[in-house]
Amino acid sequence: MGMDDILIPKERRDAVVLIGVDRSGSVEFIKVYAVSEETAKETLEEFFSAKGLFPSDYRLVSRGAEETGGKAAITTRSESSLGASLSRLGLRLLSNGVLYLEGVDRVYQFTLVSEDLYRRITSEKAETSPEFEPPAILPEDVLSLGLDTLVENLRGTELDELLPEGALLLREPPVDRVAEILAEARDYPVVVETKDAGKYWFLDFPVVLRLPPLSPDDFAAELSAMLGFEVGAGYFLDYPPEKLNLRNAKALARLVRVLVEKRGLGEREALALAVRLNLGEP
Repeated sequence: MGMDDILIPKERRDAVVLIGVDRSGSVEFIKVYAVSEETAKETLEEFFSAKGLFPSDYRLVSRGAEETGGKAAITTRSESSLGASLSRLGLRLLSNGVLYLEGVDRVYQFTLVSEDLYRRITSEKAETSPEFEPPAILPEDVLSLGLDTLVENLRGTELDELLPEGALLLREPPVDRVAEILAEARDYPVVVETKDAGKYWFLDFPVVLRLPPLSPDDFAAELSAMLGFEVGAGYFLDYPPEKLNLRNAKALARLVRVLVEKRGLGEREALALAVRLNLGEP
């Protein structure tokens, strides 16, 4: 895709760029959909160059793969929920064409907002925040409210054990599917579980629940309880945050038991080897 080509609205098979512009024509929002991560990066770089924009003026708020959900193409019409959200911010949704998805099951996306828009959004949220510190509330108490909820679950909590009766749990669903469900008349709440809440930032969830990763100390304590012997936090000081969650603790505990049973290793030796294997180290 050449520098001039990227600004011309046309039918496309590799990537499409969606933008939100204000009345003066300033680009305040950028979303790139592409058939691969590399293509998405190249398209974004070409768009910045062709428009004379500076990457430092924008903040990356979301990136990752999304299921196409049987969608035939990505257009401004298919992204109507995004268009409506941008409209509420005083922006108009435009694109450089149509991305046809024949034979494509997953696309990669980058979503960026200008620093000006980011400050505006965050300042508006701050202005509406209460001046007092609200009391702490447990995840199960939040979910028991029976409201549509977006959960950024980096802790690995099993949400299906906490849901009220009748709630629908969706894990990493396509954004357009969530938008459709939220717009429907329903008699049940929808709970969307994700590791990247930024993908759904423009959707109107009444509740957003963030469950951060465990600390190395908490992770070690959970693993100790599962294995029945003391595990020091030192094993996990260099662990990436995305692995410090309850699901990985359970997986690690299973791995330790298998190494003890099938390899005849002692508990400590099995634990040390399990940590290396869990991290993908030789």
